[in-house]
Amino acid sequence: MMPFFSDLLLGAEVRTWLTVILPITFVTYWGLWIVYARTLHPLAKIPGPFWPSISRSWLMYRALVGDLEIHQRDLHDKYGPVVRVAPDEVVCDDPREIPLVYPTTKPLEKTVWYDAWRPAGMGARPDMFTNRSEKDHAAYQRILGGVYSLGNVLKSEARLDESTELFFERIDEFADRNEVFDFGFWLEMYCYDNIGIIFFGKQFGFLKDRIDYGGYIRAVHQALPFLHVVATAPGYIRPLLMGVAITIPKLLKAVLAVDGIKKTAERETYEAQARTEEDTAKRFDMTSALLGIMREKGGKNKFGPREVVSENWVAIITGSDSTSIGLRSIFYFLMKNPEKLDKARAEVDAAFADGTLTNPVRYHQAIQLPYLAAVIIESFRLFSPFAAPLQRYSPKQGIMLAGTYIPGGWRIGLNPAVVSHHKEVFGEDAVSFRPERWLDRTPDQIKLMHKSVMHFGVGTRTCTGQNIAMAEINKIVPELLRRYEFRMSHDGEWKTQNAAFNFQTGITCYFKKRQLA
Repeated sequence: MMPFFSDLLLGAEVRTWLTVILPITFVTYWGLWIVYARTLHPLAKIPGPFWPSISRSWLMYRALVGDLEIHQRDLHDKYGPVVRVAPDEVVCDDPREIPLVYPTTKPLEKTVWYDAWRPAGMGARPDMFTNRSEKDHAAYQRILGGVYSLGNVLKSEARLDESTELFFERIDEFADRNEVFDFGFWLEMYCYDNIGIIFFGKQFGFLKDRIDYGGYIRAVHQALPFLHVVATAPGYIRPLLMGVAITIPKLLKAVLAVDGIKKTAERETYEAQARTEEDTAKRFDMTSALLGIMREKGGKNKFGPREVVSENWVAIITGSDSTSIGLRSIFYFLMKNPEKLDKARAEVDAAFADGTLTNPVRYHQAIQLPYLAAVIIESFRLFSPFAAPLQRYSPKQGIMLAGTYIPGGWRIGLNPAVVSHHKEVFGEDAVSFRPERWLDRTPDQIKLMHKSVMHFGVGTRTCTGQNIAMAEINKIVPELLRRYEFRMSHDGEWKTQNAAFNFQTGITCYFKKRQLA
């Protein structure tokens, strides 16, 4: 017995476990797993590189670096329209397969990827984006009805005009000093204040105080890349990653600031709930509309104050970012293509001259300009605000994608930022900014292109806030083209960070006032 206890005291058995048994077990497990993943797995015959076929860590790394869509395009160039990007996940780049993956009848179930994006403690049911149940999502849509309709958005049009005038005052300050400024950042502040107007009837204070109100923008730009990694990770690793986050000061600060956005949504919701019906009638906003639905239908549909808070929280984050990403793309591509900029400005000037556009620009006026519409859709096509595969589980009977059979129960999806570069649909110049493609093709070709641009989602899961984004964009773009001449302050490219939402930085500009007739 003495030698045994002596060995324990010396840790001989522990050393044996650590230096021999565990390494052998680890190597054996991974060796067997690699053989299975590459030869016997139901997705083993799907083409793709080695690393992604054995581990989701490739996707996690691409999410961490922020260049997923770039590498996914490269994979399709090398392996074809259907590629295995993880042991359990397949992506397709052919837009003609969109109706199969995102049908409007019997839609496929969303995957666990969406769970990571749901904020904790926000309501009994998930919000519209993270809700994986098609049945529950359909019921949710019936409850909300036309809350996010264009008509409701345009009830705030006059207040949006006030926000736009304040935005112009801030730009004038830079123009008067001939000072370079971060135009992309100011566009984002403008969009955040507009969300405040549309949902709460008032600006947050970004433009008024010339600051990142509450640190919202910084927080979102720091938190979303991490959440993208978490969403991409296997489920068993997610709790560990969230635990690690609280030990990193930068991430912890971002998480706390995002929680501040949640508290703002709560405060504004409960303040709106306390308003009288007379006050609400004087000042329409989305929160009042949501609370009205809560009072009329909420009890039997589990739609209470927490669900209203959840809708508002999602609107503040996603509504501001998707719109500002779109606006940055529009002006970046115009500045990088001066002949397109001149053409768009000439159309706007002519429209003001003949009375098609007035000051301030009305939404219903702006959508009459064909080249402006082409510029907007082409910018969304070339740079989608959302740049991750819209994941679904393949149906139990399996599915045929671009000639490749995918068995049932595996993750499949199309990435909006990849599909919209498909040369067979958009032309050999698909990587170029050419708004004319939306004007000079046949009606059938244009129809197919429109169906192939997925920046606002597709099928039963289109973005509820797309009317908000398009109203803002159509109103502000012609106004900026009319009032200012602008150029980049450098000859370099922008920098992008794909955190599912594909952020851009580096759009620093000089602005000069134009002489208006």
